[in-house]
Parts: sequence; structure tokens; C-alpha cells
Amino acid sequence: MKGIEGTTLGRYELHRRVAQGSTSEVYLGFDRRVKRRVAIKVLYGSNEPFVRRFEREALAIGALSHNHILPLYDFGEQSPWYYLVMPFIEGGTLRDYLYHRERLPLDEAGSYLYQIASALQYAHDHDILHRDVKPSNILLRPDGYAYLADFGLAKAKIEADAYNHSSATVGTPEYMAPEQSNGISDYRSDIYALGIILYQMLTGRVPFSAETPVGITLKHIQVPPPPPSQFNDAIPTIVESVMLQALAKDPEQRYQSARAFSNAYLQALQKAIPTCSLENALALTQTDLMITISEPTEPAEDASPLIKKTTKLQPPVDPDFVLSEVPTPLFPLQMPMASWPSPNQLRQAHRPSRPFLFTLISLLLLLLALPLLMFWYSIRWQAAPNSLFSLASQSSQGLLPGNPVQATLAARARVQATAGITSEIGAGPILYTHDLTSPGGGWLNDGQQCHFTPQGYHVYAASRALAWCYTNAPSFTNMAITVQARLSRGTIYGLIFRLQPESQSFYVLELNNTGSYRFVRAQGSDPATWLPLIDWTHSGAIINGYGQLNTLLAIMQGTQFTFYINKQLIFSNVVDNAYTSGMVGFLTGSDQESDSEAVFRNLWIFEK
Repeated sequence: MKGIEGTTLGRYELHRRVAQGSTSEVYLGFDRRVKRRVAIKVLYGSNEPFVRRFEREALAIGALSHNHILPLYDFGEQSPWYYLVMPFIEGGTLRDYLYHRERLPLDEAGSYLYQIASALQYAHDHDILHRDVKPSNILLRPDGYAYLADFGLAKAKIEADAYNHSSATVGTPEYMAPEQSNGISDYRSDIYALGIILYQMLTGRVPFSAETPVGITLKHIQVPPPPPSQFNDAIPTIVESVMLQALAKDPEQRYQSARAFSNAYLQALQKAIPTCSLENALALTQTDLMITISEPTEPAEDASPLIKKTTKLQPPVDPDFVLSEVPTPLFPLQMPMASWPSPNQLRQAHRPSRPFLFTLISLLLLLLALPLLMFWYSIRWQAAPNSLFSLASQSSQGLLPGNPVQATLAARARVQATAGITSEIGAGPILYTHDLTSPGGGWLNDGQQCHFTPQGYHVYAASRALAWCYTNAPSFTNMAITVQARLSRGTIYGLIFRLQPESQSFYVLELNNTGSYRFVRAQGSDPATWLPLIDWTHSGAIINGYGQLNTLLAIMQGTQFTFYINKQLIFSNVVDNAYTSGMVGFLTGSDQESDSEAVFRNLWIFEK
């Protein structure tokens, strides 16, 4: 069926159809007022009773605010279409993911169960039922964070069909509780559907299937579900008992709340496998979780085309990563530079201390070797006559404020914001370090956008603009990079890496002034076209507010990225292969009428 790409609904542009179902289509769109990407669900020619009842339900859903419920931004009507506007989640759906994975480990399934159960519990506590819980209504970010979507549509259609004396069944037969076939449903019907999803996650199949929807419905009513261990012998008996209780025919025999169901599963899992702690089960990052960009050779039964982003999620903490209460350059926090251990101490901390004379001799040798090392690097950097370093070094005043070459380079890193700009590793040798309190190290220094003070390296952007500054030191590929950062004014600030200045392409870990972060793949001068690999997510790890110091740690190995903020993991090993190496820099910006400024200091880069 031909889509309606290029259509404008109200203030929303429809760019690309990303999914299609029996009653609606979903488009990647753009909100021209707020300047952000959105998902727009366009409903097929629905009748008046459906629309009016849906509007009332949408208002109720709009009042729900929960971390795992996909928020509803807006809804509207533009004849002949009715539409809903929601955040665009890059990762895809649980249905897509299960198509590629077939079945999941016990702890990973527990993580998704816990997240969706918490969303259902919150909705049920506010007297809202879902009525169509299924994998295609569960959206996943690339880091495994789950959202439950499409509240309200099922109830609106039920009421509209009743108004029109229609006998059509609402819901997806594979996930419908027995009582729903008689038009009866309550919160325990949602729990039954969640039990079917858990069964599917652990066995790779739903418990009931038939050639017709009526055949499936009859099995829900009459046939006991096959024991899950029949299809997956790794399921312990105690866990199987929890799963089967959730699928009881009689609602009174099921768990009486979504929270009770998820807690029972996690407790059974911990009893059956003591080494699998509740913390592991609830972690959003799991071992060897791989999704590949592809389209399926066969369509899923309930289904729209599958579009899935490549991502690899692994355990949240590297085996060699020990979080110590003693600060190190990886987590400098507010320690002054002078009080840090030296690089030699960091690399040889396990050795006993040496006499004072030996230390003094070592320092003298280091002072003698440093000029030779700097001379060798200067020859290496200047070998390419058209390199950015050579451009910046054409004048002996290349790092002094007011230099025109520096001003030109800074101008290249400035972009007007046409869109809203609204978490001890096994590290190798130190590749680069700079306290960022005085000029040097190849950093741009035009005296305005990029400049140094004793407080650190300042990056400045005008109102409604985005700007970045960078060092033209050699490109880095695999590294662990840490820096202290604080936002003085404006909206966002961040750490840039794998930067190619000429093409304006890079990755950036951004923080904003309200305590949220996102991870973006940037290319070109229009931020509206940049791709959020992880969209804005609130984190308690961030010390929010102006003037607050946050320590960022980014770890990259090949195509995998892991990030910490103030010693806390925010997400682990998301995969993207667009950029393989590049320079390091910092970013700031504002989508308000006021300008922005961020200050950075104490940068360390280690080989990884």
C-alpha cells in the first residue's frame, strides 16, 4: 500500500514510513515547532464514535507519567486522517528483536518483564487498562530500555464497536486472555498477556497457535498451555510454575498485580540460579545481545516490516573495572591536578615505593626526554602540509587569541541550531593528557568561541546556536577518555570524539541542564539531521544545574561504546560503525535566546 510520505499533518512533516499494521501506519516525522524528530501514528479512516472516544482516552493517557510508558506528545485530526504524535524510538520493537533472537536468557527476559510490569502497574494504579499488550507494542532503545506503547486504542475501538453493534474482536488473539473473547477484561487480562510475552521470550514461541483466530481463542479457553520447559530445558521448575500461574484460565488464580508477577519471577530466578542476582536480572545490559540491521525473510504474523538497529549490549562493568573510593585520573571529580597520582604511579602502583634519590633521577631523565619527544611529535604532526595542525602552526602565534587562522578553524566548528538542542578500567598506556588550564596541546584558541582560563577550557556558543572546539592532535581510535565538565549557562554541553572537522562528522555524549543525557551520531551543519543513538534520558548520575561539575568517561573499542557519568554506568557497549577514528573535542549550545558556555578541564586519554 502506498504511504503518505511528504504529507504535512498540522505542524508535523511525514518523512518516512517505518511500520504498517492493519489499522494504522507509523511514520518518522519532524515537529516544525519544537524542532525534533517524532513518531506519527496515522489511523486509517476511523468512524466518529471511535475518534471521540479515543480523544477522551488519549487525554487520560496523557496524564500518565512513567519511565516505561511511551508518552503521547499530541493527537489531532486532518481529514481524512487522525493521528498520534509520540517520541521516535530508534531501536525498534520487542517483536522485531525476538524475530532475530528467537528466545532470550532467563535474566534478560526478567529485565524486560520487570520494565513492562512496572509500566502496567503504574497504569493499573491509575485505573487505566492497556488491553492489547504484545511485543509489537513494546519499543526498545538500543541500550535495552523498554517502553510500553499504544494505551487507549483498544478501549476506544471496543466502545466504538459497541456503539455500532459490531461483533469484531479487539486485540491480538495470541495474547488475549480467555475472558476477553466474551468482551470482559480487567487488569488481570493485561497480566495474562504479559505472561504470554514472557513465555515467548523464553521459548521462542507463543503457547497457542492455530490456522484461524477463532482456533487460537478456543485454545486459550480450553487447552492448558504446554509446559515451557518442553521447548527450553534451561527453564527451572520454580520459574515454570510462575509462568504457568500467570497463564491461569481463571483470572482469580493469576497474580493479582503486575508487580507481584514480576517479583515472583525474579525471586524464583534467584532461588533457582543463586549466581543470578536480582541486580543482574534488572540490568538493562546483557551478555552477547546482538541485533543486526536486516529485513526478515518471512513477515511476522502480527506485523509490520521489521526495521532494527545494530546494537550489542554487554555486562555493565568490565571485569577489570574496579570502582575505588580513591579518585584516579579516570574519575578526577573535584581533585586539583597537583594532588593526582602521576602517570608513572598509575601504571606501576602495584610496585613498592623507591627511595627519594631514584625518584629524583627519574624526574630529571623525564625532563631531558620531554623536549626530544615534543620535537618528534611536532615533526610528525606537521608532516602533512594541509593538515589542521599545520594550518594552526603556520604562525608562531597560532595558539594565541586573535589569530586569524584560529578564528577560521573555530568558525568551521560553529553551526546555527535549526533544531531544538534540547552514565579502574583495563586501560593501556596514556595517549594524551592536558589539564586544559593553559594554551597548548593543539587546542583551538580563537579567544572567543574557544579559549583558556585558569578555570579550564571554555567553549562558547551564541543564542540558538551550537558550537564545538577540538584538538588537532593525532586521531584516536580505541581509547578510554575522561574529562571534567560544567555548564555555566545555556542548554547542553558534551564530549566529542572521532571527529572529522572537514566533514563535520563525529559522535557526542551530550548532557543538558536538567539532568539528562543522549548519545548522538552527528554529520553536517544541520542538527535536525543528526541521529540520536540514545535519545534524551534522565539519569540520577548527573549533577544537574549550572556550575555543577560532572566527570565523563567514554570507552570505545572498535564499534562499541560504553559511558559512565560520575562513576555510574549509564549504558554499555552500544554498537555503531559509522566513524572509526578521529579527533577529540567539546560542545555546547542553546535553543534559547540566551548564549551558552561550558568549561572543561583535566582531560586524560588512555589506550583501550
